[in-house]
Amino acid sequence: MSWEKALDAQQWQAVSHEGGPLIVLAGAGSGKTRVLTYRIAYLLSQGVSPESILALTFTNKAAETMRQRVEALIGPSARRVRMGTFHSTFARWLRQELKGLPVSRNFSIYDEEDSRAVVRDLLREMGHNPKLASGVRSLISRWKNEGLSWRTISPHTFTERIALEIFERYEARLRAANALDFDDLLLETEQLFLREPAVLEHYQTRIQHVLVDEYQDTNPIQYRVLRLLVQKHRNLFVVGDDAQSIYSFRGADVRNFRRLEKDFSPVKIIRLEQNYRSTPQILELANRLIKCSQELYPKELYTRNPSGPEPLIHTGCLNAREEALFVANKIREEAARYHLQYKDFAVLYRINAYSRTFEEELRAARIPYRLIGAVSFYQREEVKHFLAFLRFLLNPDDEQALLRILAVTGSGIGEVTIERLFELAEAEKVSLWQVIPKAINELKAPTQRALQQFYARMLRFRETLANLPLDELVERTLEESGLWQYYESDERAQERRENLRELVAAAQEFSQELGEEASLRDFLERVALTSSLEDPKEHVPNAVWLSTVHGVKGLEFHTVFIVGAIEGLFPHAYAHEEGIEAIEEERRIFYVALTRAARHLYILQPQFDMRLGAPRPALPSRFIREIQPSSPPKQRRYSSPSLPYAPAFSAHEASSPLEILPGRRVEHTHFGYGEVLHREENGSAGIVEVRFERYGVKKLDLRYAKLRVIS
Repeated sequence: MSWEKALDAQQWQAVSHEGGPLIVLAGAGSGKTRVLTYRIAYLLSQGVSPESILALTFTNKAAETMRQRVEALIGPSARRVRMGTFHSTFARWLRQELKGLPVSRNFSIYDEEDSRAVVRDLLREMGHNPKLASGVRSLISRWKNEGLSWRTISPHTFTERIALEIFERYEARLRAANALDFDDLLLETEQLFLREPAVLEHYQTRIQHVLVDEYQDTNPIQYRVLRLLVQKHRNLFVVGDDAQSIYSFRGADVRNFRRLEKDFSPVKIIRLEQNYRSTPQILELANRLIKCSQELYPKELYTRNPSGPEPLIHTGCLNAREEALFVANKIREEAARYHLQYKDFAVLYRINAYSRTFEEELRAARIPYRLIGAVSFYQREEVKHFLAFLRFLLNPDDEQALLRILAVTGSGIGEVTIERLFELAEAEKVSLWQVIPKAINELKAPTQRALQQFYARMLRFRETLANLPLDELVERTLEESGLWQYYESDERAQERRENLRELVAAAQEFSQELGEEASLRDFLERVALTSSLEDPKEHVPNAVWLSTVHGVKGLEFHTVFIVGAIEGLFPHAYAHEEGIEAIEEERRIFYVALTRAARHLYILQPQFDMRLGAPRPALPSRFIREIQPSSPPKQRRYSSPSLPYAPAFSAHEASSPLEILPGRRVEHTHFGYGEVLHREENGSAGIVEVRFERYGVKKLDLRYAKLRVIS
């Protein structure tokens, strides 16, 4: 058949598989979708009925793309092949087969927001904080995906105890509404097959070939349904890469590969190891890294692509700001040298909070970018809440800031009270804040007490913090605002807290930049001007991709920058607490990041971690050590975007203020190199004027500016 010439030897071996259970271990860039497409076309060419083939994907787009490609190969019969997502396929079967248990065939499907609203109502009815809804809903979903019943769960944490209280009532509420949530579509399909053997036999007979895309992303329930479905004919054809299993937070379980191998022994395994994307140099790093993983199937990626430049492990940036400057300059340089478009570049980080400096520097360099899977940093809910407290410190008459603070901390102050405040403020011609003392006297208990407590708290808040230096003020605001506790049980608590800490780091950076001149007013003005340039809804087709690694899985780019490659960030700090399985997944995430690059790869390891507000020496990511050969190549270092590659200094404390004298050459963590022009004494430190090579003359307070004398 002519198709054989369109495939490599391993791909053709998989496509022409005679039958029985098969695991296709498709390495990164090895033509996974191509193999699935040709496999379906091959089955049709062998006389297999289209209606007896079921292809399961994780997105409707993937299913439609596959259908179009099969049709291009085989013709209109492809339209009769059963293709779709797990959820849509199982929902269709349930509507055909359910007989009123646990719901009727015309059941509603509750999406995430519907489900969260039910949980929120139940929390309110049971006297719990409805803001726990996201965290509780996430726990219930996790339990369902693990196949657990509310009867068999032993709670360990406060949120788990509340979630368990809610679980049974949540199920009853959905059944009363004749509704299923997304997790139920999987669970109830399994229950249907176990409860109705005749229904199971009907589908086992009707469907003779089951193909699964992205098998590494399946959860235990999906695997159990697949196992039931193919028990008779055993024609299960799964394509995936255990080395790219990175969605455990969604319930994906990499152990499904071993389960399949055990339950359907003997299982044939075919490895797709020829990579069509990357250079040999990039694949060499990826192979070294994944060999350090435990319990993965052995695999060695290779390519016939031409050789490329050596990946650069870059250790010369002092912090995230210098990383961002390096990236912006490299993008401009490579775009011009290789005639690339901006969309050929990707900047990948482990957490969304790390995007801030890259957003700022790309904007400053007038390089368009797309923020994938997140809103711009200063538009994120928790950041806007934090800024509201800072704005209130500066201007208590700021109406929008006060309303945000009330939403976060104003327990017992509802919409009716706020409407009354507006009425009084309009009548008195004063701000909301100014009218609160008058409103307190007019309201009834317990609203009066709630408003009085809120007013007293905010007075103390302003009196305590208003006159502190900027960096300390912002740090204390995070402590005093209650935001840390407010997001404690949020479904995205970890991500939100990272963003809160990143705003503290932004203020710290601003303080170091301006020294004694740094004020809250100036900081908020810069933030406002920065955020006003953001348009998160605008889609720029030719733009640099800014994304977490999860956001670009399955994509490829000419040039990839992996930034923030330090311990505690990549791998993430939580992995150290969760144990070996979490570290293993972090390694797989790093592997996915490496294999997104086609030609050029940069791995950036800053010397200092600024995420906690003050610089701390950073340890290089363990994954950098794992990808380096026993005798690592000499690494190029970078010190300032205005200079060629110059040796970076070893990390240590800034020079003593007594050494910062006129005529001396110095280095600043943000501004780079400069010369001291003038110094005036100011208490224990001093004020200096420095002419920097890129930023011009700056006046800095030596109590805050981290300057290092260059010999």
